Amino acid sequence: MLIDARKLTQDQTITCDICIIGAGAAGITLAHELRDSGMEVVLLESGGMKFEDETQDLNRGNVVDLRVHGALEDYRRRRFGGATTAWGGRCVPFDQVDFESRPYVPHSGWPITKGDLDPYYARAHVYCDIGSYTYKITDLLSSPEREKTMIPDFKSADISIDKLYLFSPPTNFGKKYLDILQKSSNIKVYLYANCLQIMLTPEGDQVNYLKVASLRKNEFSVSAKQYILAAGGLEVTRLLLLSNNVQHQGIGNQYDLVGRFYMCHVYHRSEVKFPNSHVISDYEKTFQKVYCLRAISINENVQKQHQLLNHRAYLERPDSSDTSHKNAILSAIHLANLLKNKQANYQQISQHLKNIVFDFDSILKFSAKWINKRIISQRKLPPVLLKSDANTYTLRIDSEQIPNPFSRVTLSDQRDNFGLKRLKVDWQYTDLDVDSPIKTAQLIKQALTQSDAGQIRLLPNTIPKALGGHHLGTTRMASSPVHGVVDENCQVHGVNNLYIASSSIFPTSSYANPTLTIVAIAIRLADYIKRFYS
Repeated sequence: MLIDARKLTQDQTITCDICIIGAGAAGITLAHELRDSGMEVVLLESGGMKFEDETQDLNRGNVVDLRVHGALEDYRRRRFGGATTAWGGRCVPFDQVDFESRPYVPHSGWPITKGDLDPYYARAHVYCDIGSYTYKITDLLSSPEREKTMIPDFKSADISIDKLYLFSPPTNFGKKYLDILQKSSNIKVYLYANCLQIMLTPEGDQVNYLKVASLRKNEFSVSAKQYILAAGGLEVTRLLLLSNNVQHQGIGNQYDLVGRFYMCHVYHRSEVKFPNSHVISDYEKTFQKVYCLRAISINENVQKQHQLLNHRAYLERPDSSDTSHKNAILSAIHLANLLKNKQANYQQISQHLKNIVFDFDSILKFSAKWINKRIISQRKLPPVLLKSDANTYTLRIDSEQIPNPFSRVTLSDQRDNFGLKRLKVDWQYTDLDVDSPIKTAQLIKQALTQSDAGQIRLLPNTIPKALGGHHLGTTRMASSPVHGVVDENCQVHGVNNLYIASSSIFPTSSYANPTLTIVAIAIRLADYIKRFYS
């Protein structure tokens, strides 16, 4: 059942067994897993079915340094489907090393293992529409593609070039699961329902009820047996900090951990040139018609030897400003940007126009490909990768960020439409966050050179920027409340009916895009909740 919370009466009380806050990837997965369970489930969503400026405004906040971290409303979506209405679809599970305690990575280590999550990753694959749970080229690609190597002549015992990313269509969880949830007899979805505060019992060991309201200020309450926060890495943190009626520093914050250890992902780009054109830089398709992309990584034992953070590297399109790529599409993109910014000169225009004139057939083919595979097709072609006639590409390294207690999310003095404090983000990075991707690039460069398989020509030292949309670590998982906010079952320490399903519980960030792991954790939590009612 779908209900418009704007039409509820003031001071109305909604009762249920399970209340889930947030209808994004985690919240919708949880509700879907709990359908037909015999439990009365309420799913609260701040927004409606489409993007609306007034609701989106609730995501705004204060960022200490906008040079390194984007505005808080960017990438987040207050609407049914959450960020899955705008994500790119890149999927990959965390590696075993991500769960381990590494001496050179402070505060690393999970209280669960990769093996604990593997069964749930397999089920998460179904939610994300990415086929079987395997990332082996031999399992996914047909012959002769699986016999081909990403970089011809490359040989290294320390570096793998057979890693894969898989790409969801990308699945909009709102569209995919709306009809199923509407028809489920035990699920009620409330749109325009903003959770304002989590109210604890006087003893502080249990949630009593939620204060909820639409933007029309018709405040009502939700009383449940179990509560699950699934509103995204930043909003979950904000709700805990705002809910200070009993625990005055905020729920779960008795050791001042809520909002600390804020991580995103960092990346590093360099220029790489190959001696021939047989490099595999474009997307391929698996047996199950899922787009995949080959990637490079330094093996885990070598990472530990060199004290590197976990990472993946892959080939992006070449620098569009360098006309040696002789690609009409890249030249057209770059020329449009030059003219838009009024930075073009005659020489630049003429060189790029030459590429366009002599390679105009590529523009026609690309346009047809874009229409067929990006606009019409249900499984969308991921972001464009273009071939370079000069065999020159950008090597992009996505790297994890270490958990840093001084990288922090707190409440600001700014207030939203409800009079509630907005967030303040002070994202900070360390020397290891800067040095690790550079060292990784150097090791890849050395292996390419020794194999005569390629050459990294530029290794710039760059200031890290937080990769937008990945908000991690602020309510971290740990066995003890001294070290974390939730336990291994996602329950908030000391509050026996409050759980979190969000990337905020990740103790370490990996390099991996978080959606697949968020979905896996949500499925695992749903199974745990079911035990109380079996």
